[in-house]
Amino acid sequence: MREKSGNRLMTDGRKIYTKTWLPDRDPRVNIILVHGIGEHCDRYERVAAFLTGNNYAVYSFDHIGHGKSDGKRGCMSYADAFSIINSLKGELLEHSPNIPVIIYGHSMGGGIVLSYGTQYPENVAGIIATGPAIGLANPMKPEIVQMLRILKKIAPNVTVSNGLPVDGISHDKSVAESYANDPLCHDKVSVTLGLDLMDWGHYLSAYDQEYPVPVFLAQGSADRLVDPVAAEKFALNLKGNVTYKRFEGGYHELHNEPNKQELFDAIAEWIDKITVKQEPSK
Repeated sequence: MREKSGNRLMTDGRKIYTKTWLPDRDPRVNIILVHGIGEHCDRYERVAAFLTGNNYAVYSFDHIGHGKSDGKRGCMSYADAFSIINSLKGELLEHSPNIPVIIYGHSMGGGIVLSYGTQYPENVAGIIATGPAIGLANPMKPEIVQMLRILKKIAPNVTVSNGLPVDGISHDKSVAESYANDPLCHDKVSVTLGLDLMDWGHYLSAYDQEYPVPVFLAQGSADRLVDPVAAEKFALNLKGNVTYKRFEGGYHELHNEPNKQELFDAIAEWIDKITVKQEPSK
């Protein structure tokens, strides 16, 4: 596996940190990887090692307000993420038009990529979502939501703690300890982002059209960071080419659980089913 880091600019001049992991051979699939709230893309090196080992290239980035990207911590919007994904997808299609593009997101990233697929399905071979933020583990009360909508008009970048239980990330205690001690991880969420999480989650929950691209969704039944019932209900009710895998007793970061290989193998099998397996030209 070869890796490289870089930066790119959004149209408004904000700097985005990027990370690319490449297989040793020419890739047969390009994957855009979208991380969750409060974390950063370098935490996905283990996922990237598996994917590149299957001859997939991985392109990732830190959200605005996260990791090494610009912005006040926790201040971003789903529209920001859509813009970055669109830009990466466009470049991949321009440089390697014959290689399928799959978009893979975890947690908030899972909610983002599922939402993205409903808005920009063009030239997307498939969507992978693990532990997607469709429903919040601790939903906000209606009166709080109403207050936040008012606050967004005057102070959209006010932040509060996201209140996520770090010990619910993985059964592997070293993963939670590493997260807690990582200076690039934070617990901040802005008014704008909080409302986006909720509003796009409601949008997905009510989505009653046939999903335009193949979907692979994985959810741990013991997830305490997102609502596992909402994610499962969404997956089971979704129309179209949908593959759902439930991990009984699984915590939030299925890719960091002791049985992570089961998830990885299921993802690889699904990718092989939806893409044409052929050796890329040299």
